[in-house]
Amino acid sequence: MPPRFLLAAAIALVAAPTMAQTGPARGREYRQAPAVLERYGDVPIALTAPALAPGRAALTAQDEMLAFLRALKERHPEVTLSSLGRSIEGRDIPFLVFTAEGAADAAGVRALPRPIVWLIGQQHGNEPAGGEAMLAVAHALAGGELKPLLDRVSVVVVPRANPDGAAADMRVAANGLDPNRDHLLLTLPEIRAIHARMVDLPPDVVVDHHEFQVAGTWLARFGGLQKSDAMLLSATHPQTPAALSRLAGEVFLPAIAAGLRERGLTSFVYHTATGRADRRTVSLGGNAPGISRNNFGLAGALSFLVETRGIGIGMEGYQRRVATHYLAAKAVLERAAADPAGIRAATAAARAGLAADPGPLVVAYSIATVPETIPLVDPVTGADKPVPVDLQDSRRTTVTATRPRPAGYLLEPAAAPAIQALRLRGAVLCRLGEGGPVPVEAFRVAAKAGPVNRESINPDGAVAIAVEPRGLAPSPDALFVPMAQPLSAVIAAALEPDSPGSHVGVGLVPVSEAGEPPVYRVPARPPLAPGGPSGCDNEDQARTKPSLGR
Repeated sequence: MPPRFLLAAAIALVAAPTMAQTGPARGREYRQAPAVLERYGDVPIALTAPALAPGRAALTAQDEMLAFLRALKERHPEVTLSSLGRSIEGRDIPFLVFTAEGAADAAGVRALPRPIVWLIGQQHGNEPAGGEAMLAVAHALAGGELKPLLDRVSVVVVPRANPDGAAADMRVAANGLDPNRDHLLLTLPEIRAIHARMVDLPPDVVVDHHEFQVAGTWLARFGGLQKSDAMLLSATHPQTPAALSRLAGEVFLPAIAAGLRERGLTSFVYHTATGRADRRTVSLGGNAPGISRNNFGLAGALSFLVETRGIGIGMEGYQRRVATHYLAAKAVLERAAADPAGIRAATAAARAGLAADPGPLVVAYSIATVPETIPLVDPVTGADKPVPVDLQDSRRTTVTATRPRPAGYLLEPAAAPAIQALRLRGAVLCRLGEGGPVPVEAFRVAAKAGPVNRESINPDGAVAIAVEPRGLAPSPDALFVPMAQPLSAVIAAALEPDSPGSHVGVGLVPVSEAGEPPVYRVPARPPLAPGGPSGCDNEDQARTKPSLGR
């Protein structure tokens, strides 16, 4: 049978890389005109967090954050305070678990008849308002206005997912990689720590809190500043369960917008400037499966991005930015608490559907470009300055190529980075039984689309491939990864070489001189080794877990 040449993921070909929102160096921030600042005054709401203390003019340092959380735990012993792990430079990554019962172990939290909501702050270190808001949310859940919601939801709060970046006031982790592009590859200890704990406390809802650039490209390209207090978006990868996309778009996002509007705050769909020569073009957040918003959606959770106008303006409007994040998180918690059984049923059905889905994999797709008007303000007068643009709308995709869904994948030991990432995610891995050669489809890397850029919202480095059916005599240590499990969409995104940001595409899993990676599609379930659940090597899930508390 001749090789079947298939398209590289179209998203890597039709959309240019999006510019990272790095902002100016500390001390060189853009200063907004008085008329603009007048539009963005404090929100009349009482919030408790270190950097919001009266007269304070500095961000919350790592030791201050830890002291704040320890004091909160001392006042409220029922709150669980623990550590996800350590950053590259050794900083602690604390997290808190809030339940009405004060459950101190993961099994106890999972057993409660309530959805688990994860709130994550400051994946990008130069975006502090979300992290500050998480401290205010923690205070309100422990003994404030949000505590009554714990009768209907359980909440996990990660105030600062990138402590090294926060300490250096930089977007990226200490090694220069973007944490919010690493949720498929899992190369950073900070992101590995989040996903390892999510195996114990599987989220039904995740809210990822960020900030966006106020001036920068917007001022240079369109002569205006971003107007919206918040930009919002849910998961947009085309293989996100459709029912979750509907629930996100029809229920949760309107609830967040309404909660902000009640306090006089404005919101819009999240968009960012592109590097295209066409200066009118802007893009919604990308479809890449390595972005947290998309990755959590592919795993069967309701997943949201909340961004506030903050990058590049120092602490201007800081209370308003923090309050915006707080109110967005509050709206999500209230919406989940309004129908806890329905939320749990929706995510359970989504995960069951992912495990049982017989449909094809989306190999390539195009993104619609549509006319849109983005809300900006005049940088001098502060007056509204709506600007028409061409919007690459990642919510509107057209599938252009598919590939039959395999029964699973066979991974040779040389695919260790992918094996480790899948094990950490709690994926089921199976040892093969006796039976001789296994019918497989081997990938042949025919060409690379370009240099690898892991930082793009639609990563470069996707490859063109051929798929060649043949028999393979696997090594004794080869593993079978079945697709009949809830992580099937994540597995396919990680292992299909032409998926944007895949382990092969970015070069983490090697390719032989003949162009063959040690990853194989398996059309039919092979014989598995006896012992264990269905012969599956699931030791990482079966091991004894530590208590959550400390």
